[in-house]
Amino acid sequence: MTQIAHLRDAMAASQLLNDVQADDGFVVGSVHFQAAGADIHVNVDPELADNPEMDVEALITNTQRFLAMPADDWKRLINDIAVEVEEAVEEDEVEEPTDLRDDLSLHSVAVFADAVLLSFVAPRQFPQCWVRAQLCEELALEDISIDEDDGVETIEFKSLDDLLDNLSANNDK
Repeated sequence: MTQIAHLRDAMAASQLLNDVQADDGFVVGSVHFQAAGADIHVNVDPELADNPEMDVEALITNTQRFLAMPADDWKRLINDIAVEVEEAVEEDEVEEPTDLRDDLSLHSVAVFADAVLLSFVAPRQFPQCWVRAQLCEELALEDISIDEDDGVETIEFKSLDDLLDNLSANNDK
């Protein structure tokens, strides 16, 4: 069994995520993140290229810690992100003068053994960008970036079978 298959099986057994699957060096799943009131995609990345000794327990613990974040801590984190972005971009960079706290919508999460990376959309203020926030193991804000959308369309599938069906259908065209 490969390390990724082992991580996939351990994540599935933890029941932290739904539809757990291995995908190109990491494990993916979905979950309703209670603190944000949002359904999100979670990528658990063991960073095997940098760390060949995968720590499955640390990855599961970090995923569990993030998903258990209380709503008040989440609101405080969103406020911290908004304050940092507002201080960094100044008024001339903003597409629409909407409070960023109301515009940020969590899209996905990447969990590492020692960090969590949040990817937000902010369609009114930053319609062509991703707002990314890196959290440390204790879920404190470490870094923020605003990255331009690379223009590559992302298509999400509910299962590997759906993906394979889509690929087969595209080959027939």
